[in-house]
Amino acid sequence: MNHKNAVHTLEEALALHKSMRHDEAEKLYSRVRLAQPRNFDAWFLSGAMAFQRGGHLEEAVHLLTRARKLNPASLECRLFLGMALADLKRFAEAEPHLSAVLKKIPGQPEAWENLVHCRRANGDAGGAVEAARRLCELQSTSAQAHNLLGETVALASGFGPAEEHFRKAVECDAGDPAAWSNLGLALLERPGAVQEGMDCFDRALGIDPFFQAAAASRALGLLRLYETREALDAHNSLLWMSPGDARTMSARNMILNYLDSPTCEELAGAHREFGELFPPVEERVFFNPREPERPLRVGFVSPDLRTHSVAFFLEPLLRHLDRSRFAVFLYHNHHLEDAVSARLRALSTKWSNISAMDHQAACEAIRKDAPDILIDLAGHSSLNRLPVFAMRPAPILATYLGYPHSTGLREITCRLVDDTTDPPGPADGLASERLVRFSTCAWLYQPPVEAPDPSIHSESVTFGSFNNFLKASPATLAAWSALLDRIPAARLVLKSPNFDDPEVARRIRSHLESAGLPLARVELCGLQPRLEDHLGQYRRIDVALDTFPYNGTTTTCEALWMGVPVVTVRGDRHAARVGESLLRAVGHPEWCAADVEEYVNVAVRLASDREGLAALRSSLRSEMAASILLDHPAQAARFGDSLRAIWRDWCASP
Repeated sequence: MNHKNAVHTLEEALALHKSMRHDEAEKLYSRVRLAQPRNFDAWFLSGAMAFQRGGHLEEAVHLLTRARKLNPASLECRLFLGMALADLKRFAEAEPHLSAVLKKIPGQPEAWENLVHCRRANGDAGGAVEAARRLCELQSTSAQAHNLLGETVALASGFGPAEEHFRKAVECDAGDPAAWSNLGLALLERPGAVQEGMDCFDRALGIDPFFQAAAASRALGLLRLYETREALDAHNSLLWMSPGDARTMSARNMILNYLDSPTCEELAGAHREFGELFPPVEERVFFNPREPERPLRVGFVSPDLRTHSVAFFLEPLLRHLDRSRFAVFLYHNHHLEDAVSARLRALSTKWSNISAMDHQAACEAIRKDAPDILIDLAGHSSLNRLPVFAMRPAPILATYLGYPHSTGLREITCRLVDDTTDPPGPADGLASERLVRFSTCAWLYQPPVEAPDPSIHSESVTFGSFNNFLKASPATLAAWSALLDRIPAARLVLKSPNFDDPEVARRIRSHLESAGLPLARVELCGLQPRLEDHLGQYRRIDVALDTFPYNGTTTTCEALWMGVPVVTVRGDRHAARVGESLLRAVGHPEWCAADVEEYVNVAVRLASDREGLAALRSSLRSEMAASILLDHPAQAARFGDSLRAIWRDWCASP
């Protein structure tokens, strides 16, 4: 084929290409490539068409790579190659091509859009926001561009700061369901705007009834409204439509912990169902030296390495973990880093923020650090990274602290607990992991330095529960109603997020009234931004009431530190036995009731003994300080010894 014939054939192929007659065009492109293997246009046009027609991305990368070798200066070729690599999620390879194009052609919107996705996946949150802003400058009337900027800002800084961008998106196109759904998420973060957020989700679903992102966000909104049963139904509907959605199943499993109804076996089955979403990982070769006594590299993965209850228990553990035996790697999965993050970072060998990375990129980042043991601290709570654990990025995977149940994930082989929360025998058969009971109590508590003195300011009997109200099951509300019936002058103070939102408060009062609680004697309080003010509220409380079957952990420790006795009920699962574990740790197992009737009796007895309550105000803090909960060096040593034993077992395994 001479040059003139090649040009004519390429022109004919391009005409077919533009007419979407791709197969016919490819025959002609292929004919030129065979006759003139160094013809750049034949390789490039064929590669561009493979990218454009969809479903041929690998072929597109192959063709465009060959074309670029023939003409490295072609920016158009680099653009198509970068976009094809980005669509294949080969973001690290795609980014240099897109950046090179933008240096020469900064007004190329497709390059900026793809660069946003590359930088997000590679963990460059700031760079991704800048790329999204540049895209919006070029496409100022595009709802899609403003929505992408909002999503990118949300990844970097949270949904609150992204609200203005989502509002701009719906202004550009009021028929964009994604923009309405994202605006709803932003409004959920604004105090007093939960119902407005729900209206946005309804608007999105009105545009597209099958838009799953909006349905999932609406299900989250139901939890913010404390409509637990309705939220469970919403998540089950989502799973019916997308049974393999790991995030939805995690959220469903989290909700199940709040409810009275699932048996232990049903709860365990739901968690095993999550594990079945992920195919078994092929046998991985790890190069971690199998030396039983060498110093170990231990990683912790959590979205809560910040001012959060998980950090209150993790910080003393890390502070006292023997650094001659353990190097600590922290993987933070949240955009927010604060003073607590800074303290935890100082206690680590290496700190990594993986919040902007996709699961594959996060897995690769962890693998590069070669931890010997990787510990999940989130379970099925929000922003978990269980899909990363399913990829098995370390030889030994474990879970601890942040979730009151088995993960259900077969790759996680150990769960660190105690023998009160998980008594030997039945508990072992319900967990997908091996239960490692490393201490008589599984927690180390770090009292806040902001805690005021534990004096009491209540004049009449005042009960209180500062637990997340999602934990206040119907059985819990019934018990509280019976308790207020027993002491007609008593009051009940409930404190939980969003209680100062008018719509939330209206719904809560409706639930309380349905449970027979006298609304005139129940006070609802929202959260205080300052920890000192939050803890100061305990001065108004005589007796703290634990929730069941999902007990409090941080709230129980805070109440005890503020000199307030806590009454709980011993249940049949980990979440329902945390209260007993903590009370035993501080030497007051008598406040743990065997059933609801005893729960009410213990609360009445404590509240009726005003002198006894006054004595507890002055003694509980010192009792707690002398307990295993605050014996941080010994608890950290027990934790470290358990990790060492787990490691020795792995070294001895085939």
